[in-house]
Amino acid sequence: MLVDTGANSHVVSAWLARKIGLPMQKLGDLGTDHVGKSIATYRIDRADITLEGWGGLSTTTVLATEVPDVIEKLGIGAFISPQRLVEEGDSVVLDLKAGEIRASWWDDEREAHVGGESLVAGDGRGHACEETEGPIHGLAFVLPAKVESHDVRLLLDTGAQHSDVFVSSRAGQRLAGASVGNKEPMYTASGKISARKVRAAKVVAGRVKAVTDVDLIQGTSEPTCPRDGVLAMDILRSCSLLLGRSSVLGRCEPPPGSAAR
Repeated sequence: MLVDTGANSHVVSAWLARKIGLPMQKLGDLGTDHVGKSIATYRIDRADITLEGWGGLSTTTVLATEVPDVIEKLGIGAFISPQRLVEEGDSVVLDLKAGEIRASWWDDEREAHVGGESLVAGDGRGHACEETEGPIHGLAFVLPAKVESHDVRLLLDTGAQHSDVFVSSRAGQRLAGASVGNKEPMYTASGKISARKVRAAKVVAGRVKAVTDVDLIQGTSEPTCPRDGVLAMDILRSCSLLLGRSSVLGRCEPPPGSAAR
């Protein structure tokens, strides 16, 4: 199971659902992937999902989607949305450096996730994208950031390896001239995509300042959750994130291999 803040709800890979005989009801092309492309989605009712060290999920109706063969080969059978784990208390701490997820209370954790030079967000400018209609509720977080001094809105996405920006966005168009070809294969739920790369780009998110390669990818934003790209594990892997019901805070150490400024 991949711990994925970029997933606004828990999702089971369709290959796994078929393998273990979970009944899937077709919902049509209601879902979208990392680049905004529509993907076939299914509904699984009465899904019994248990996380080691956490216990069973209270959510019994989850989505299922088709995924590329490379995801199946990696054995990724589900995508767990940690912000949807808020069952006891009113927040979840996702400590990526320590490899820990735990339920907690926002007021108890807030002080530990603000201040200093390592604040990811919490200045009031980020926003939550919440879907409350239907049996499957969704929640994701979009944060204000800068890539090479260009303003962007980035989805908080622990399911992505590299931070990226849509070429179609205003920032993407301005960054295109400084980009180079990217030979590394990239995949989303809808399949393989092509990308370019801005090497050693200066990224600022909240009070986090880092230098990392940023991918420029073809993609479109969803009207229900407008964004320009994602803030991924190249920035987040040294962070502890406090995920609430409508807000997020994060405190980070400089990412290994990335020059902080």
